[in-house]
Amino acid sequence: MCKSLLVYPLTMETVPLVRYQEYLVDYDEVIPVVDTGAGQPKGYDVSHIDGGSAYRVETIPGFGATVGSSNSVLFSINAQNLENVRKYMSLVKGHAKQVFICDETDEQLDCDFDDCYHLTFNSESMIDVGSKDRLLKIPVPVILVFGHGQQCNKFDIQIGLRKKFQELGYKVSQVGTKKYSPLFGFHALPFYPNIPLWKKILIYNRYFRGIVKAESPDVLIVGVPGGITAINEWHSEYFGETAISVSKSLSPDVAIFSLYYGMLHSEYINNVINYSKYALDASPDYFHLSNSKLVFEEDMRSVSYLTTDSSKVLDGQEVTDSRLFNIFSQHSTETVFEQVVCQLQCNIESF
Repeated sequence: MCKSLLVYPLTMETVPLVRYQEYLVDYDEVIPVVDTGAGQPKGYDVSHIDGGSAYRVETIPGFGATVGSSNSVLFSINAQNLENVRKYMSLVKGHAKQVFICDETDEQLDCDFDDCYHLTFNSESMIDVGSKDRLLKIPVPVILVFGHGQQCNKFDIQIGLRKKFQELGYKVSQVGTKKYSPLFGFHALPFYPNIPLWKKILIYNRYFRGIVKAESPDVLIVGVPGGITAINEWHSEYFGETAISVSKSLSPDVAIFSLYYGMLHSEYINNVINYSKYALDASPDYFHLSNSKLVFEEDMRSVSYLTTDSSKVLDGQEVTDSRLFNIFSQHSTETVFEQVVCQLQCNIESF
């Protein structure tokens, strides 16, 4: 029997659930629902949201007409849609469905369903470490995917790498940047607030070591949410603390850095390389140019993201040493991923 997951609303945050629905563990189909309003088209291909190649899955306007046809519902909550979600949850309650909640607000929306799950980065129990503990070696090759900030296709890269290694017959363990990563069969990166950096590094180190010990993979792929430094004084990205603590806990063998569109120039690249080398202990081996352009609003207190058509992203760019790619460009992605596999295969004797 075909199992379907209704996703509301479809945004840059949730569009991977549609684009990569074939890799979901428990669902055969994803129903993408968008809000209707003035100026909004009634239905459009999901590439309208992420700028990727056409996927031939159209969005569905309006929630009420679709809720009855799904087995489960995933709500992605932000400050703009909070009231709509509250309203739609009452509709779902009458249909006895499994509900997943990805909450990006501080509201901690109550869910009194019997079959309701809050998807969170905080699902892992705290690991006990001391200041005299040392870092343990991760005994398999590690690929780190990190980037300038949010919405720069890091999750798309992670899914692409997973597909590549699995097609080659390798067993993959993975920790992802999205709270809904477990729906794809891998872990969501835990978030450990209010503890010192040294302790966070050791905790992540034990966490990744535990995954490798339990799953015995051939390769470990880890994505880092957020960015490596503050974007501006109003958007700190936690000052890159997550990137620092994850990277230092792993000593990655391959690092892939995702840039926002329009930021590919030599001075910035050199700054990224130097900062990553000395602050993160992980110099980027490859660069990804995303479909998203970072836009600073006039008051500088807010940022937004403009989506660029993927077919134009690499136009006119210098693809030096074939280290630059866009995940929706099949040729550039295959070139880089082949290099990643070869790089790890050549270094396998060191593990």
